[in-house]
Formats: sequence, structure tokens, C-alpha cells
Amino acid sequence: MISYRQFGPPRIGLWILTVGIFIAASLSPSSAQIQQDIHVTIQDYSFHTTQMPLQLHTDTFIYIKNLDEVRHDFGSNMFLHTLTHIENDGVVAYGKGLEGAYIDPGKEAVIHLILDKPGRFQFECSIHKDMKGEILLLTVDAV
Repeated sequence: MISYRQFGPPRIGLWILTVGIFIAASLSPSSAQIQQDIHVTIQDYSFHTTQMPLQLHTDTFIYIKNLDEVRHDFGSNMFLHTLTHIENDGVVAYGKGLEGAYIDPGKEAVIHLILDKPGRFQFECSIHKDMKGEILLLTVDAV
């Protein structure tokens, strides 16, 4: 049994202060992860995109939800030569590297990438050629 006489009284106040400083430092803006989201809903054979202004070199997540009763494709050249990861059930990546994904009815996909150049990035459904959309990434200088 350890007695306080051997090691002195517990230093709970110092411990709480140390933990508090660690938590405050981990929540500081300088260490916060920045993430930008793009939401694409597929409905009635159309892409409906919602996005905020995007920044270069930032973790970008494209959330795609297929509300139609048929399989659709979400393909774009923005994925070429870009480190891209896709996840979720009902999604099949295709092509050398990642060129896009097939999304089954009622399924969702999340595509994670980091864009390194500004521009208009078009996407389309290779199954239904009239389905097209775009993501716009402008730098502050371009606005």
C-alpha cells in the first residue's frame, strides 16, 4: 500500500492543469484539420450539386447519393493523376487509377481527394450521356 507520507499528497490540481493545457492546444486553430465538403444528389436523372467556395490543397470530400431507381456513374477527369480514395457499399471504382464510380440505386459514395489546381471540374454519367454537372474551384486571385 502506498502512503502519502512516502510520495507526498496527490497533485490533482497540477494534473488537471496539464490535461487542460493539452486539450486547449489540441483545439487551437493552428492544429485544426480543414475539410471541405461537396454534396451531389442524383435524382430524376440529374446531378444536383451543393458546395461552398473551395480551397486548393485541402482535404475535399464529395458525398454522392443516388436517389434514382437505376445505377448511375459519377466520372470525371478531376480524379486523374490525383490521389483519390472512394468508399461505401454499392460503389465500384473503374479505370486505371480512379476515373469514377458506379453507384447503385439508393446507395451513397464518398470520394476523398485533394485538388492541386483551380478550374471547372466536370463530371458525368457514362451510362446516361445527358447527365452532366461541375464542381468549381477558384483561387482568391481568380474571383
